[in-house]
Amino acid sequence: MKCGIAILLCITSQVLGVIRDRGDGYSYHKFSGPVSGEIKEVLWSEPSKMNPNGKTRDFVAKPDYDYSYGVRDPKTGNAQDHQESRDGDADHQESRDGDAVSGQYTVLEADGTMRIVKYTADDVNGFKATVEYVRPDGTQRKAE
Repeated sequence: MKCGIAILLCITSQVLGVIRDRGDGYSYHKFSGPVSGEIKEVLWSEPSKMNPNGKTRDFVAKPDYDYSYGVRDPKTGNAQDHQESRDGDADHQESRDGDAVSGQYTVLEADGTMRIVKYTADDVNGFKATVEYVRPDGTQRKAE
């Protein structure tokens, strides 16, 4: 009987501990890298259960990047080609300036048709994409 009560007390204390532990948690994420634009310091001073001293410090900067990558696999024939690539090997290209993102990617489909997707996204217009298909004979058509 005493053993059953002891087990019940242990389970109850564990359950209450889990329910009570709904704090903000800890984050070990630290950003280090090149940024553009003004860097703003963000301070949060309200104490919480998980952060009793109430001091949190972070930095926010304007996101700005430009990248591209490509795929070439002669064994499987998987190859996409970025039409405007300087080196001819980039399959996906994207750039971001603040909250505006633009880019394009291409996919070589099984029938030899090249699918070209160009997209933009911003706070005003949302996400917009245009899709174009280029057949092996060179004829083009836009997606409907």
